[in-house]
Amino acid sequence: MTAATVSPATRQALVDARTALAAAGVEDAAIEARLLLEEVTGRGWSTLLAHPDDPLAPAAAARLAALVRRRLEREPLAYVLGHVCFRGLRLLADRRALVPRPETELL
Repeated sequence: MTAATVSPATRQALVDARTALAAAGVEDAAIEARLLLEEVTGRGWSTLLAHPDDPLAPAAAARLAALVRRRLEREPLAYVLGHVCFRGLRLLADRRALVPRPETELL
């Protein structure tokens, strides 16, 4: 296996995603990087924290890179993830619908 085919550790993938998002001016870069990593690994945050040196599967690394690119193009996070949490519900989200915003929960 060459260095080009070795997947990064979970920790490094998180750092790389956060750095790219922050450099592009994404306001909540750390949170969004975490949510994207959770999405591509299918693992919760506590599991990712407990195993930061686990390698990221090549397919997950490629998917993470693709999702980060979409955010860098300013696609809403809900569309990138394919869902949004609103008032305790996990709702599917894509370009066909407006994304519920937290301030509308007050209405």
